[in-house]
Amino acid sequence: MKLALINDREYQKRFEEIKSLQLFCLDNDLKVKYSEKLLEIVGDTFDVFPPGKKSNKMKAASCYPNSIAKMNSGYQYVEGIITHKDSGQKISHAWNIDSNGKHVDFTILKTDDYFYKGIIIPKKILYEVGSKMGVFGIAVFHIWR
Repeated sequence: MKLALINDREYQKRFEEIKSLQLFCLDNDLKVKYSEKLLEIVGDTFDVFPPGKKSNKMKAASCYPNSIAKMNSGYQYVEGIITHKDSGQKISHAWNIDSNGKHVDFTILKTDDYFYKGIIIPKKILYEVGSKMGVFGIAVFHIWR
């Protein structure tokens, strides 16, 4: 299955909707809403682990910049939705894959508390999305089947 960017008109519409709702702290709900449909079609469920050393934990509530920083250190980038196993709360989230194919979350150390569903986003597509709008961390719902 080939992933491509959505058309510019739809892309701009979605981005403006997200920007307006960020003021009300609703951006997570919007990211989840747009991401879920795509992830149902092309997403995978992954076993994700904390980093090998607790000292490798990165800044909380910064999963997108954390994952991009690790991507620039040789990791692959994964974006999707995590669901808390007890509460069912869904969070738009990003994590990484190391060179051995192991999924690693540098932001959340209690990975056993969540179900992870996402899509591996190639570096080229991630940078196309980020450079187009000047942001990262919203790539999943900017990519269309």
